[in-house]
Amino acid sequence: MKKILLFALLILSFFGGLKAQGGSGRGLVDRSNESLNYFTISLGPEYCYADTKQSPFSQSLLKNWDLSFGYRKIYANNWGYKAGIGYADYSGADGPTSNRVFSFTSGVMQISLQAEYNIKIGRRYYYKPTPNAIYFFLGAGVLRSNANLKGDLSLRSFTYKPIDICAYVPLGFGYHYDFNNGILVGAEMNFKYPLADYIDGFGPKLSQGSKYNDFMGGFSLTFSYLLESQYLKRH
Repeated sequence: MKKILLFALLILSFFGGLKAQGGSGRGLVDRSNESLNYFTISLGPEYCYADTKQSPFSQSLLKNWDLSFGYRKIYANNWGYKAGIGYADYSGADGPTSNRVFSFTSGVMQISLQAEYNIKIGRRYYYKPTPNAIYFFLGAGVLRSNANLKGDLSLRSFTYKPIDICAYVPLGFGYHYDFNNGILVGAEMNFKYPLADYIDGFGPKLSQGSKYNDFMGGFSLTFSYLLESQYLKRH
């Protein structure tokens, strides 16, 4: 949790510097005069850093991905929010060097609401705004994990919990390019911090090397389609 708070403070400091640059209207941070509503889709590889010993990157890409749909609102002051629903598929294993030899697959349903700050980078070309933008986000959500654990379930050195519901914290950053025809295409790095240790279905004792919480993160390609725009006059 301390890492999340530190990340949030760094983002707020960055916002302050950007606002100072863009206040005169001649900086690299462009200002918007529209309120925008988008339908969004994101898809990409994502991994669960859990209690299994082997690196999650050694698992099949087809078993480590995340797909989400959402509604994004961006206000004229560049702040906004996104409400989303998604599904992720994870896998992991102990590997041949572990005495425990566990492996798991887990399907995770998730809903979230996150605050966003969008920053249009670059100078305007006459009346056209810059098409480049980066954004940062931080929010809260709820997920339901359904894990299938394989191994010796008779061991008493861990707790087995195949289905779990818990809160989680999504955060990250991304980039998108505006084609000026209602379509945004970009990429996003996301991190998800669940307040539970059962995304993989089990929680070993701390003496066995268990984590306090599992952790997910990945890279997604994003697509946004403009549903509505509201032009606001500048003062």
